[in-house]
Amino acid sequence: MMSRSIVSLIFVMLLVRLSSAFQQYGEDSQHPWCSNTLMSCDVSEEEKVDPIFMQSAIELVKNDQGNLSINQEALKILSAIDMPVVVVAIAGRARTGKSYLLNRLAGKRKGFSLGSTIQSHTRGIWMLCLPHPKKTDHALILLDTEGFGDPEKGDNENDNSIFTLSILLSSVFIYNSRGNLDQSELEYLHFVSELTKHIQLTKSKKNNEEWEYIDFFPDFVWVVRDLTLEMTINEEIVSADEYLEHILKLKNGTNEKTEKFNTVRRSIRDYFPKRKCFGFVCPTTRFKLKLLDDLLDEELDPEFVEEFELFSHYIYEEAKTKKVEGVHKVTGRTFVSLIESYIAELNSTQKFCVESAVTQVAEKANLAALEKSLDFYRKGLEKFSSSSIDDLTDLQKQLYRRALKIFLKNSFLKDSQEYLVKLMMTTKKYNEEKLKKMHETSLERCTVLIKDLKKDLINNLKSGKYSRPGGYAEYMTDLQSIITDFTADTEEEVQAITVLKSFTEEMNVISETIKNTDNILSEKENKINDFLAQQRKILEEKEAMQTKATSMEKEYRMDETLGQLEDACQIQKTQIGEHYEFIRMKQEDEKDRYKEEGREEEAHKKEEEEKFYRKKRDESSSSYSSIFWRLVKYVLSFFS
Repeated sequence: MMSRSIVSLIFVMLLVRLSSAFQQYGEDSQHPWCSNTLMSCDVSEEEKVDPIFMQSAIELVKNDQGNLSINQEALKILSAIDMPVVVVAIAGRARTGKSYLLNRLAGKRKGFSLGSTIQSHTRGIWMLCLPHPKKTDHALILLDTEGFGDPEKGDNENDNSIFTLSILLSSVFIYNSRGNLDQSELEYLHFVSELTKHIQLTKSKKNNEEWEYIDFFPDFVWVVRDLTLEMTINEEIVSADEYLEHILKLKNGTNEKTEKFNTVRRSIRDYFPKRKCFGFVCPTTRFKLKLLDDLLDEELDPEFVEEFELFSHYIYEEAKTKKVEGVHKVTGRTFVSLIESYIAELNSTQKFCVESAVTQVAEKANLAALEKSLDFYRKGLEKFSSSSIDDLTDLQKQLYRRALKIFLKNSFLKDSQEYLVKLMMTTKKYNEEKLKKMHETSLERCTVLIKDLKKDLINNLKSGKYSRPGGYAEYMTDLQSIITDFTADTEEEVQAITVLKSFTEEMNVISETIKNTDNILSEKENKINDFLAQQRKILEEKEAMQTKATSMEKEYRMDETLGQLEDACQIQKTQIGEHYEFIRMKQEDEKDRYKEEGREEEAHKKEEEEKFYRKKRDESSSSYSSIFWRLVKYVLSFFS
């Protein structure tokens, strides 16, 4: 039948124009028109949001007679910081200059408010956020805590809560003291030996060994202010670090007095394997202390300025990114979840359960990672305006690769399977919705175009132009002209074939009528039919390639998911291995110190702890292999 010839003619003419595009389908290289389209879509990995950095401190944790609550304005500021954070907290006795030290670290004169009287000035925990001076992709969060031993409070439990919270929130904890290091100053640090009374690591195990807390505790820096004596051991001047280790040595004996002497020292050594000490002279004379925040460095004691430079350099260079479970970098947003979880735990039970808090943080982080990656994917699709299926497929590949990267970067990998499946399901749904909309708009455009192109043909039919000998050949020429113009203008339109098929079905009856009135079978028609017979095989091959391309896109998404999962697991496996190796080495150093002190019992304990962390280091490889294969199972089940 002639109608079949016309339909085949249309398909062949359209597909021949697209043949070069199909040959490149599925390759990584982009088509010329696709490159421009993708550039216009701007599929940069993440939309950068400028964080809200601060000129002055704001209250983060409010302390209302021992009842702790969170300042929502502070949380808004933290939530805008979508980059890893280094958290430096300072604690110590009331009225010892903690706020001034943080102001100098921040490079500000009045970031934290200073008290100029003997009355304690800071309540709760105050926060100052600013760009990290050395790590351009990090933010620095400074936390100033209310002082211990304020007679106006008279509540040691309140001090314990603030101290414990600052320990758990920070990546570096600064203990600020005034005067020379002695036993009375160490007694103020009794909070350290009581940390386990306020912290429970897991729900199932209420009592943990001291060294098990190392995973969750920060590095320790002791700052000794207003030194009046040289730091000496046996009349020999030593460094601040050497003096600190000397002060932390344990006494031999088992009586109550000796045990009391050793308790805080042992706790510091157990909980903080990485520790540092700095000693500062008084920055100025007593009469100028009220004006301290207005004084220039030239007006301060040069020795204080020099020592502070060493201190600030150490904090900027050595303070680690805040992490959870040794591998998950904490952003400002994740820090919000940490604070909320810890405060909720403290207010409900008066004891932190770290496992519960981390579980809540992981859930919030995974949900936020999912929303962030889907938002990136959705916005990329919304910007797409091309009519080409090839362009759309290439864009979807790029968007999926980068959305998956965003998700894995921001999620807690070992608890992410549910959210990973949601990412795959939702991006698939976005693709289907985009394709549906693309078909609808393409159908509308093609319908308008064919209606305009066939006007002259319809007018000729009405005037009887083709109802004569040779009219059928002329009709076929005009029809072919319409098809040629249409395919030229709809080269990338997904609904071009559908509209052409509808058009030919409309013209079938008319075509047969014209042929019956024309007794001359034109030579041109014979040539067209011969050409169609030769090209039908091409049509079948092109249709098969299109089906294969759809299958290839599915395979690409599966391969990309598995590949990135493997990379992410490998990175985290390396990081957790390095984390445990660092702790193991510090335990080894502590073991050697105890041996030098003749403390064989403590040295043996540290040797056991060193073995434990060596085992955890070695087991981390198989642990992350298990995580990887569990996630692979979810991925394969989704694509099967």
